Amino acid sequence: MPDTTSIGSAVVRTAALLACVLLGACSSAPKENFYTLNPAAVPPPTAATANNGGALSIAVGPVRVPEIVDRPQLVVRRGPTQIDLLEQHRWAQPLRAEIAQAIASGLRTQLPGARVALDRDAAAQNADVRVTVDISRFDAVPGDAVTVQALWSVRPTNDRPPLTGQSTSREPLAGSDNEEIARAFARAVASVSRDIASSVAAARNSATAAK
Repeated sequence: MPDTTSIGSAVVRTAALLACVLLGACSSAPKENFYTLNPAAVPPPTAATANNGGALSIAVGPVRVPEIVDRPQLVVRRGPTQIDLLEQHRWAQPLRAEIAQAIASGLRTQLPGARVALDRDAAAQNADVRVTVDISRFDAVPGDAVTVQALWSVRPTNDRPPLTGQSTSREPLAGSDNEEIARAFARAVASVSRDIASSVAAARNSATAAK
C-alpha cells in the first residue's frame, strides 16, 4: 500500500518548487522603460522670435507619422533594410501625441505670450492659426544619428493663404543608449518647432502690416 505521507510530502515539495520557478520567472521579467519628447527643461526663445508672440492663439494638430513608427515601441534602424522594435523601450504616450505636445511646447517658448493649445483641446476651437504637421521621416540609427523630416502648414483662420514648409533635422548620437536616442529626437523635434515658429511670426507680421 502506498505511503500517503510520502506522497503528500512529494506533492508539497513539487508545488513549492513550481511556485519558486514561477516567482523567479516573474522577478526576472525585463523592465519596461518609457521615454518622452517633452523634457522638463525647454530652450530659451531665439532673438528672431522672442517678441512676436503677442496674444496670438495657435492650435497644433493633427500630427501624422509614418505607419512604421506609429507604435508604442522605439523603432531603430540596423541597416538599409532592417529595423528593430525595442519591446521594452516605449514612448510614454502615442508618438503623434508626443510630437504634437513637443511642438506646442516649442511654440510657447519661441513665441512668448502666444496661447498654444492642441487641436483636441477646447481652447483650440477659435484659434487664429492652425498648425498641421506631417512627419515623413523619423529615423534612429544607434551610434550615428536621428533624423526627423516634416512637412508642415501654418494656416490662418482668416482668408489669408497658408504658409507651408519643410524641415529636416539631423541630431548626432553620443552613443547607442536608448535614452540618448529619445533626447536626440526631442532636440530634432524642437528644431522643427523653431522653423514653424518663425513661419507663424512671419504670418502674424504680414497680417499686421496689411491692416
